[in-house]
Amino acid sequence: MVAAGAVVVDGRSIERFSEGHLPGSISNVLRPTFATWVGWLVEPTRPIVFVLDDDQPRDEAVRQCLDVGQENLAGILTGGVEAWRASGRETRRIELVGPSDVRADLVDVRQANEFAAGHVPGAVNVELGSIAKTDVGPVPVTVMCGHGERAMTAASLLAALGDAADVLDGGPDTWSRARGLPLQTG
Repeated sequence: MVAAGAVVVDGRSIERFSEGHLPGSISNVLRPTFATWVGWLVEPTRPIVFVLDDDQPRDEAVRQCLDVGQENLAGILTGGVEAWRASGRETRRIELVGPSDVRADLVDVRQANEFAAGHVPGAVNVELGSIAKTDVGPVPVTVMCGHGERAMTAASLLAALGDAADVLDGGPDTWSRARGLPLQTG
């Protein structure tokens, strides 16, 4: 299906996505904002194949997609990433890093008002919806958001373009507490 133009949307947690995912897949944790990001990042004409853990409700992913007009739902990867690996296919990783391992090139993918309210000094703001269309500068970069979900989505989009990125496990408050430094505003 991917060869025919389908996109793989991986709804598992960022930790599970980090451990291994299908090359080119988009991380988008199945949560209340799942549909918002599917609607923003996937063209409505592209078929969607889901990757979910066994305990995640398939009907919730479908309902949310239908709520935003995403009706070209092609299916789900039976057996998940484990079945993919067992068949001998390749998986990729995107590392989750702690505050002490954040790269100097830090991209914050939160919305502009969130960024202005408090961000890591030196971080560059590129909203998630624009990340695939923006030159983020020299790679590799560390990507961050408020908690990690949007950052992993952004990193997966960058990886699909061939750019290397890791993800801050947490947000600006995590960085500030760990470093004992204040966030910058404005």
